[in-house]
Amino acid sequence: MTRPTLRRSRMLGPFLLALTVALPTALGAQQPAQEQHPAKNFTDVTVLPATSVKDQASTGTCWDFATISMLESELLRMGKGAYDLSEMWIVDHVLREKADAYYRLHGNNTFADGGLSHDVLDAIARYGIVRQSDFSGLWPYETSYDDGEMQNVLHADLDAVLHSRPGPSPKWSRGFGALLDAYLGPLPDTIRVDGRPETPRQFADQLGIDPSNYVEITSFTNMPAWQQGALQTPDNWAHNDKTWNLPLDDAMRVLRHAVESGYTVAIGADVSERSFDQKAGYATWHEGETITAEARQDGWDRWTTTDDHTMHLVGIAHDESGATYYKVKNSWGDAGPYHGYIYMSENYIRAKFDLLMFNKAGLPQDIRSRLKI
Repeated sequence: MTRPTLRRSRMLGPFLLALTVALPTALGAQQPAQEQHPAKNFTDVTVLPATSVKDQASTGTCWDFATISMLESELLRMGKGAYDLSEMWIVDHVLREKADAYYRLHGNNTFADGGLSHDVLDAIARYGIVRQSDFSGLWPYETSYDDGEMQNVLHADLDAVLHSRPGPSPKWSRGFGALLDAYLGPLPDTIRVDGRPETPRQFADQLGIDPSNYVEITSFTNMPAWQQGALQTPDNWAHNDKTWNLPLDDAMRVLRHAVESGYTVAIGADVSERSFDQKAGYATWHEGETITAEARQDGWDRWTTTDDHTMHLVGIAHDESGATYYKVKNSWGDAGPYHGYIYMSENYIRAKFDLLMFNKAGLPQDIRSRLKI
């Protein structure tokens, strides 16, 4: 597979890689060439502050890069200044928790590099945060991320533990942690901030990142409306059931209100469609048609809409016809005509998003009152 394909896949990556090796002709027939999209002109209406574009490279850690980016924008909004927070600090801790869940459920749980935005906030709540300079997860000779070998080694180690007889020993977690240390480096107990030592927990508190301030929104008809539930995707390995399910029109109103109120959004969406074109710099979906909740649910149920990728939505724009687009910061490096950003049409988001995370202060007051948050 190409490097961009490996970046995009959070859920289907290992399966598709195996299928590519076994059935290259059949798989190729299922993946038509990328459509050629004409150039478009966009006028930014609202663009909120964001840090520099990063590159998740050959990893499935978009959920982490996008949510960290959203939190860095939150720090800018709060007047805290520009920070480059460590994505791999989160990855390391989340992998340890995934391994524990995989072990305790006898292998009947997801263990992969995918995840959802709440994993980042949950990790910060438990372990704090550090800067990229404190923990990069890279060896001195490395300049980009590639976790393929690490994932294979970690998965093999866990499966060996599960097949131990007469049963796993308590030492397995120490061995797993040693493997993580070998690949990402040892986690720091303290860091230096303005010349003084601080724990990662103290640093997070000093930054003012309060995980309880953030809310997750989805919109599917297989979940009760106006209630919290679990997004049914393998990437929800923690079985988090705190995602609010809103009717589609309300979810889209929430998204626009958040951005217009100054809050950026981590957005999970399907990016496997040919109409999602990073090279052209924009994504569209059946423009001129009305995307209904039923059509959206049908795509999710048929797996034509999949849980692929998380990005950072930072603004609103119009194209040359006046149609509304959202400006989205990706984590594929300096790609495309907008140097790592892509414009997603309102219809594309309406059809293809699966999760929104942002500061709950960005909710319209009537919806915040109804949700009682």
